[in-house]
Amino acid sequence: MIENPIENWLLSDARLKEHLERISSSGMSEFDQAKTAFYELSDFYGLKKFPEDITEEEYEKYLETEGSEPRSVFEEVGIVRYLEPSEDPRGIVMVAIYNILNRDPLDIDTCAEMHFGKAIPKSYVIYFTGQDADATLNFLKEGEAWHKEGIKYASKIIR
Repeated sequence: MIENPIENWLLSDARLKEHLERISSSGMSEFDQAKTAFYELSDFYGLKKFPEDITEEEYEKYLETEGSEPRSVFEEVGIVRYLEPSEDPRGIVMVAIYNILNRDPLDIDTCAEMHFGKAIPKSYVIYFTGQDADATLNFLKEGEAWHKEGIKYASKIIR
C-alpha cells in the first residue's frame, strides 16, 4: 500500500472508486465535480454536510467522546482551502471528507498561525462563506460584524 492515507482510501474502497469514476467521467467542470462529490460522498458516508446538520445531542456526544467540537464537511472544506488555496477543488473536498470520516479534522490553530503569525490571540472569530464545495474560511477583523450577508457560519475560538 502507498504511504498516503488518502490514496490508500481511494485504492481500497471499491464503492468510493465507483462514485469517483462516475463523477470524473461526467464531463462536468472540476468545480462541479467537487460539488457533486461534496453532496454524494457526504450522504454516502453519513457525514454532516453543514454545521446546522449537527444536532445538539450529536454535538454533546461528539464533544464527550472526542474531546473536541464536531465539524461539518463544509467547515473542513473551508479550512483545507485556507491552507491550500491553489489546490484542485476536487482534492480539497476529498481531503475534507476523509478527515471528517476518520474523525481527524485539521487543527484550526494552523490557520490562525498563518493569519496572525506566532502571536495567536486567546480568542478570535472565524467565519465561513460559500455554499458547499466553495467554502472559504475567513478571520473576522476587529470591529467587523459577523452577521453580514454571505456568512454561512461563524464561531468564536477560545484557546
